[in-house]
Amino acid sequence: MRVFISADMEGITGVCHRDHLLAGNPDYERARRWLTSDINAAVQGAVDAGATEVVVADGHATMRNILLEELHPQAQLLCGPANTRNRQLVQLAGLEPGRFDCAMLVGYHTRAGTPGGLLAHTWVGMAVHEIRLQGKPAGEALLNAAILGDYGIPVVFATGADDFEREVKADLGDDLEVAVVKRTLGPSGVISLSLAAASELIRAGAKRGTAARRAPLTTAAPVAIELDFHRREMCDQAAEMAGSKIGERSLRFEGDSVVAAVELLWRALSHALREEGSFLK
Repeated sequence: MRVFISADMEGITGVCHRDHLLAGNPDYERARRWLTSDINAAVQGAVDAGATEVVVADGHATMRNILLEELHPQAQLLCGPANTRNRQLVQLAGLEPGRFDCAMLVGYHTRAGTPGGLLAHTWVGMAVHEIRLQGKPAGEALLNAAILGDYGIPVVFATGADDFEREVKADLGDDLEVAVVKRTLGPSGVISLSLAAASELIRAGAKRGTAARRAPLTTAAPVAIELDFHRREMCDQAAEMAGSKIGERSLRFEGDSVVAAVELLWRALSHALREEGSFLK
């Protein structure tokens, strides 16, 4: 059994503030260890369930956050910046038809605009006001589950805070196995489990999820994704690259698959940043 793990950082055990999330901030190096600990627990759960190959894709900011020297020995690490040359599918680079049997989303968070959501955003917080897939507001978990669905890969397990659990179960089904590692008190406050308690919870949930073999999320063609920007200027610049304007701050991307539409969206969104964000370099 081959397992793909997409890892973000906002939903990791203990993480509650931007100081945890970006290199150079006071608590970033500590948070990298917490990130690697949660991932290792998910890898071990997958191995317990019979996984023979586990690929972990670093999906946060610079996408060079996971500590390779502390990574589970049975995992492989996919890392590197999310520019359009490297990672056309953003947090899911490395997918290949027929290679993986299931996927996990570790350390995920709620979508942009979630009231009181912990560190809530969708892909690029400085630019994105909302993304809609087939007319439905979509966070990173739903978008990635839809991409994975194009490859026939089900999401079988996820981790994050309690606000994320509510979102992901509403989008992907109540039967999804979710490890809740912290309770959200607001945009930058949590009550968190200890690393040891979170690791036990994640390992057990990952094992159950991997064994459950859920069905992949399917999205009927044609696929339409709409992107609302915070600023009109960003929308105008993105439109130079891809998409059709449907409003002063909104673009629409269409394709015969989720993958095709997302590739257009990411190309346009990257172009919209007047100066590339540090996570693209």
